[in-house]
This record gives sequence, C-alpha cells and structure tokens, in this order.
Amino acid sequence: MYITNATSFTCRTAVPCCFFMSVRVPPWYCHVTCFTPSHDFQCYKMSASILHQAPQGFYGAVEIINKLPQDVLAEMCHEVMQFLQYKIGSINVKALHNKSLVENEALTEKAIQSSVNALTYLFRAAARLKYSTAELTSQLQSSSAFSESAQATLKHIWNQQGKLLFAVDQANQLINVGQLIDFQWKLGVAMSSDGCRNLNTPFVTVLLKVADPTGHVTTRSFEMTVIQFQNFSKQIKEMAAVLESV
Repeated sequence: MYITNATSFTCRTAVPCCFFMSVRVPPWYCHVTCFTPSHDFQCYKMSASILHQAPQGFYGAVEIINKLPQDVLAEMCHEVMQFLQYKIGSINVKALHNKSLVENEALTEKAIQSSVNALTYLFRAAARLKYSTAELTSQLQSSSAFSESAQATLKHIWNQQGKLLFAVDQANQLINVGQLIDFQWKLGVAMSSDGCRNLNTPFVTVLLKVADPTGHVTTRSFEMTVIQFQNFSKQIKEMAAVLESV
C-alpha cells in the first residue's frame, strides 16, 4: 500500500542498558575450538597463531596503527577494551580520527576504523585463547609487523585489562551479541492511500541503532500497527519488571 499523505510525531528514547540480539558474525571474529582437556587446549594454544590467522586487511591496518601517536593508540586500545566488555555501546571513531590528525594529517576516518577493527580482532582472539601478557608479546614480536612503540602500548594495555576479557568471552563463546545504543519511535497517521481516499490509520515507525561486536553501528527501521506497538511496549515493561526483581 502506498501512503500519499501522513502526519507524524517523533519521540527519542535513550537506552542506557544493553539489548541482546543475534547478529551476523563479522569477518573480524576469530573462531577457536575449545577442547575440554586442558592438555589438548594448551597444545592447540601453542600451535595457533592469531596473527597467522588474521583476516584480510589486518596487516594494512597494523601499518596504520604503527603511525599513530602513542597516546592516541593507548586511548584507542582502551575504548576497544571497554567495548569488548560491553561497557560502551560503540567506539567513537570520529573523535579518535580528530586526535590522530595532529601528527598524521594523511590518515582518514576509514583508516582509523580499520585500526579499531584490527585491535578488536587481536584482543578478542587473545582473550579466547587466554593469552598471558608474555604470550601476546611473543606473538607481536614474532610477526615483526608491529613497531616497538605499538608493541609497548599493546603490552601495557593487555597487562592491565586482558584478564577482564576472559570472563566476558567465556560467557559469549556460543553466541555473538550486539548492543542497542539508540531507540526512536514515531507516531504517524496515514491520511490516504492508493486504495483508500480517507484512510486515517495510525501507525508507529521504530528506528533502532545497533552496534555489532566490531563497533560498527547499523540502523534498522520497521513499522507496526498501534496494537502491535502496544503489545511490544507491554513486553518491554514485563522485561523491566523482571530486571528490577533480580
């Protein structure tokens, strides 16, 4: 049905909590089979190299990482760690890009996003294999792709926060989760359509902004009838009531 005339009212709702949903697994994810016997896992861990298994474009992103000022790289690593722990909904690539312009005017925002993707892969893969600081440092040194400055920054960040990812990753080994970072709804009234001159039918348009596990934000929208939206609202209220009792 084609709507020829409609009026609408928009409401924006901030969402401070995480909204868990199934998402398509991105290429930056490292899939590692965990064996039950600890000996088998240690053997696999020693033979696996997260850098040898790195996705296409990873080493190009490493070249960009090596060009970043140490303080900018440290901040980028910290944000990636916060994101992987679900403490923030997305990584502010634009802000990181603005800071990198001070010393590297040639770097684009796309290049900074590639760097974020590479660090997301690196830290998540290291967490899945439960790398110690020494093991991750050995991996970085053996690849010879990372500069000494970048290695020192990554080592420092991993030594401080690496173990915090272990528990998060263990809880999410079987599923990949995204985070709802913004929710908007719009009430509209369809005045007429190609099949009805006096339609006067209310509808609700919902707009969701979701950050996938790599930090990429995707916008999704859909329409519901008022009855469907009321049912949706009822389910949200039931969820909130359950959360309050936890």
